[in-house]
Order: sequence, then C-alpha cells, then structure tokens
Amino acid sequence: MEPYAIQPAVTFNDRVAHRLMELEGLNYSYKAIHQREDYSVRPTGRVIVSYKEGNGTYTKEYGDNTAVANEYGSEYMAEKNLKENLVPEYIERTMGLFPKFNSFSEQLQIELIQSVFRGWDSPNTATHINNGNYILAAEEFLNHKNYTDAIAPNSNIKGIARRMEALSTALLREGGL
Repeated sequence: MEPYAIQPAVTFNDRVAHRLMELEGLNYSYKAIHQREDYSVRPTGRVIVSYKEGNGTYTKEYGDNTAVANEYGSEYMAEKNLKENLVPEYIERTMGLFPKFNSFSEQLQIELIQSVFRGWDSPNTATHINNGNYILAAEEFLNHKNYTDAIAPNSNIKGIARRMEALSTALLREGGL
C-alpha cells in the first residue's frame, strides 16, 4: 500500500485547508514516526496524538479541542475532517464577519479564514476591514495582547505571531502596499 500523501490543493477550499495545515501542524506519536518503511503498519498516514493546550483542553486534529489525554487519530482523518467539515464552516463564519468577503483577494480571504479559525478577537480590525481601511486594519490587528505576548523574548507561542503577521501583510497588500 502507498504511504499517505496530502492531496493537491485544487479548489479554493483545498487551498484554505492547506494553509491551515501549514500553520497548525499536528503532534505525532513516537510509534507513528518510527513506523515501518513500507507503511504496512499505518497505511493511512502517521498516527497523531492529542496534546494539552494552554487552557487545559486537549487538541488532536486541526482545531479539535474535544480530545482527551493520549487520544490517537490518523493524519488522513485529520485532513479529511478539516476539508469536509471545518473549512466550509469557517468560510461561512468568516463571510458572516466580512460582508464584502467575495470582493477580497484570495490571499486576504485565506488569511482571514485562518484568523477566524484560530479564534477571531479583533472587532476594531473587522470594522476597518469592512470600511475598506486595510492599512489601518493591518496596524490595528497587531496592536493586540496576543501579538505582543507572542513576540515577547521568552514566548513559547511564536506561531501566533506568524499567523497574525500573515494577515497583517495580506491587509497591507490589499491596501496597495
């Protein structure tokens, strides 16, 4: 049997899913990383294992905070759930926050979706975006405690800064910079 491979990003939903997968990552079990080379042990991809979030919940798949300690899943099922269930849900949520969503560039659309996926918490930025003030929105978005905490020298949440900077950059491009 062939090893699991991420499917190519053909549709918009695929491209959104790939961006989320790129930013999120998965936590693989030791057993899964050292599976047999012919993939006969795990034909549907590496095994992922739940990990504890800062708020005490456990995450297993992309955006799944319903896991429990030491819960396992497969890379294949994580991607399938993301593409079939979560991406459509978060596209809809994002469109609800941004009525002009369909007029934005694809890059901005995708970065907005990934920001909503991670827990959008920036009403002032949303107001600027909805008013077409993309440069102000880019500045406002990084004027947030989550960002300053993430860029602190001893921060262990650097990934948050990378996600937030990606949206800020997309906003600046949308504004012509």
